[in-house]
Amino acid sequence: MNTGLASLPDGGALAYTVRGEGPALVLISGLGGLASFWNAFAEICAPHFRVVTYDHRGVGASSALEGPTSIAAMREDLVGLLDHLGIARAAILGHSTGGAIAQSLALAHPERVSRLVLSATFGRPCAYMRRLFAGRIELLDQLGIDAYRRHAVTLLNAPYWLDANDAVVEAELQAAAARSKPTDAAVVRERMLAVLGHDADDRLAQIAAPVRVVVAADDIVTPAYLSQRLADVIPQAELRLLPRGGHYAMRAEPALYRDAVLDFLRDGLPAAETRT
Repeated sequence: MNTGLASLPDGGALAYTVRGEGPALVLISGLGGLASFWNAFAEICAPHFRVVTYDHRGVGASSALEGPTSIAAMREDLVGLLDHLGIARAAILGHSTGGAIAQSLALAHPERVSRLVLSATFGRPCAYMRRLFAGRIELLDQLGIDAYRRHAVTLLNAPYWLDANDAVVEAELQAAAARSKPTDAAVVRERMLAVLGHDADDRLAQIAAPVRVVVAADDIVTPAYLSQRLADVIPQAELRLLPRGGHYAMRAEPALYRDAVLDFLRDGLPAAETRT
């Protein structure tokens, strides 16, 4: 495993981690933006791919976010990372906000995308999502980042998983509080506004890469009908609906998530590069 800091054209920098060898696979995390979100799944993928994860701008060890952001800006940060690593073309797996970034990349730079997994994401926020995120922003503004995080874990994790792993979640919340920076609330707020500003719905049919859409039936952050819409409109897309798992299905149901994603990604490998 290698770590580094990629310099971006505008002077920013992204902290990244690379595992394994072979064709490139980039895992894009969601609203939290941390590379570590993917640690367990990246290890599953590393025997087959050169797996890249990264902290988004303003998050973790990456450079500060200065002012407003957008999905397009996050996309261009990713392009800068790919250029830094010498990756001309990659398989892309984007989760939630990361799925919006992945869509944007496939539309603006189709030559950079070999295959695409859209995980628990959306082409355009629906009325439900808009109300949900407006409430999250209001909670953040009125009660602060710690209260926001404590509320978020009840939205993101499947209830049955959280019930069985409450001590794990509490330890994670304590760790997040310990490493919290004064800018965290502003960064989260700007990133939620970027989510609400994402609208690729009218262009989804232009995505040319093969696409696997994955979502859990009990996801209450990005409901499954939003994934169904992606699968219906994108020409080479197919939907894998997991019976349960919540918004973090890769955590609650790792085997189901692995089976829904890994076979699709490996189907894109040349025979000589497919390893068991």
